[in-house]
Order: sequence, then structure tokens, then C-alpha cells
Amino acid sequence: MEAFRPICTSCGDILRADTDSAGIGAAGFADSDLPTEGATATAFLDSVHLPPIAGEPEDERIVRPSLAILYRMAVGPGADYYAPRFLEYERIGRSFPDWNWAPLLAPGVWAIYRRLWLPGIAFALWPLLAVAAFNGIEPHLGDSGAVSLVVAGLLIWLAPGVIAGLVANMLVYRRARQLVRNAEALTRRPDKAARWLSKRTVIALTPAAFAGGAALLIALFVVVPNLQSAYTDQVVRSRIAEGLAAIEPLQRQIEAWFVSPSPSVAPNLETAEARPGTEFLKAVNVSLTNGRVRLALGPLIPELSGRSILLAPALDRRQQVRWICIPVDIPARYLPHGCRQG
Repeated sequence: MEAFRPICTSCGDILRADTDSAGIGAAGFADSDLPTEGATATAFLDSVHLPPIAGEPEDERIVRPSLAILYRMAVGPGADYYAPRFLEYERIGRSFPDWNWAPLLAPGVWAIYRRLWLPGIAFALWPLLAVAAFNGIEPHLGDSGAVSLVVAGLLIWLAPGVIAGLVANMLVYRRARQLVRNAEALTRRPDKAARWLSKRTVIALTPAAFAGGAALLIALFVVVPNLQSAYTDQVVRSRIAEGLAAIEPLQRQIEAWFVSPSPSVAPNLETAEARPGTEFLKAVNVSLTNGRVRLALGPLIPELSGRSILLAPALDRRQQVRWICIPVDIPARYLPHGCRQG
């Protein structure tokens, strides 16, 4: 398609030559003239047959050379990048996903800059919807902070950027194609269509700047505080999980005692006192009557200091001990995955 890349200094000559090749003079037509029978001849003569490509239908190899110039004018900045791709879309008769790096970091700002209003609004609202989705699934991601950060990055930043990068060329093409069709519907010659396109505003610098500022405000006042809150919740869950892991040896002793109670296998609290994670616990109490363990959370978890978690052993149908986690006045968002499952 490089053979049809127009040289801007000669765009007018090419367009006039395309018109003259149809036998239509330059005089006597205004920009607002409606298409006539001569315009059909222009569309036919203003074409070129590309070399055949194996496996492609015959009708996919006709592209008007002047179309490249019209597309360049409809696109504006970045025409050298977009025009050859648009001609390829025209050649095969459809657009297809292709990668564009421009919208990756700020898809909403990019879309508004390109005057793609609906995609711009959609990408601008994406972080708000992504934060809501993240808050819904974050408690189910386990107790790993790294996993939560990766999921947050994927939902809030990477996903919209990747989607925008894949569909960017298609979106710009559809808008440029509509502008070109409007220009050709209002005029009867390629040079007049180009003149009509030259008067159009194809980019929106000021709205894009406002969109960038709005995106920054959304990030500062909505996204960042929500992520900070989610991270705080994850830290609390991980500390509770460490405290629960620290008393697992004590739970194994209680299981043995619970199945066959005997003074010789009475639980020994000292087995849990030296394990990592006990620093998050203020006290551990064991009932030798029913084997229940009460964990009082300490000051290293300030959000829940003084609150308790009760671990109750119970026998299942196979006479195996299963532990039931009973939080005492602890919000569900602070509970680690294992405790939330009971």
C-alpha cells in the first residue's frame, strides 16, 4: 500500500487529476453541488486494480488512490500511520483489530483527543467500574498482597489500555470513513471533498486536556483511596492469617485430645508461643471442656485490637476434626480466606 501514500505538497494536483480523468472540468461546480451522473464515472475511473493475491476474491483489489488523501485529511495528526492501514481496510472490505500504542497509558484522553466521544466517555468511566468490581472480588483473592495488586492493575489500568490499543485503529477508521463519506456526499469532486475535510476539526485538544485533568482527579480522589483501603484490608487479613497459622501445632494437639481425651495429651500452649505470627495475638485461651481456642488480637492490628476469633473443633461424619472459625465483631472484609470459609 506504500505506493499510494500521497505527498501533501501535490495532494491538490492528484485530486484534480483524478477528477480530470473522469472528463469533469474544474469550473462550474460548487462545494454544495449534489452528485450527478458524472460523479459515478469519477468513482469508477478514479480506481486502481492492485496485483492479485492468492486466495482473495477479485472484488477486494480495488482502491481509489485519492481515498488515501481524503483519509489523511480526515485523520489529521498521525496520518502517515493511519492512512496505509485504512487503505488496507478498504482493500479487504472490513476493519480488524490491530495494535496501536497511542492509547495504552490513557485511553480515555486519547479517545477524546480523537473526538471519539462515546469511547472516550466509556474509557473515562472504566476506572470507577473497575474499582467497584475490584472491591467485590478482592476479598476472594486470598491473603496475598501481590495477587491483589496484580488484579487491581489488570482491571483498572492494563485492561482498558489493551482493549483501546486493539480497537484504536478501527475506531479512528470508522470516524474517518464517515467524514470522507459525508464529504463525498456533499461534493462531486475529490478536490472539493478534500477542501470540505480541510475545514473540519479532527482533533480536540482542549477537551482532551480537561479529560486528562478529570482522569487525574478520579485517580486521586476515587481510585487511589479505594486501592489504599483495599491494601489496608489485605494487610489486616494477612496478619490474622499469620496468627492463625502460628497456633496450628496447638490445634493438632487439641485434635488428638478431642478424639480421645486423656491427661497425657492435654494441649500445651507453649508450642505456639514462639512461632512467627504470635506477635499479632494478645492472648490465646484454650477450653479443656470443649477444645475451643479463643484468640485475642493485639495492638499490632490496630483496626481490630481487643477483638477475638473463636476456633471451635467439631467431628464430621467420618469422625475427623474440622475447625469452625467464628469471628467476634470482626467485619468480613478483614477475615482471611480460610476463616471466611468457616
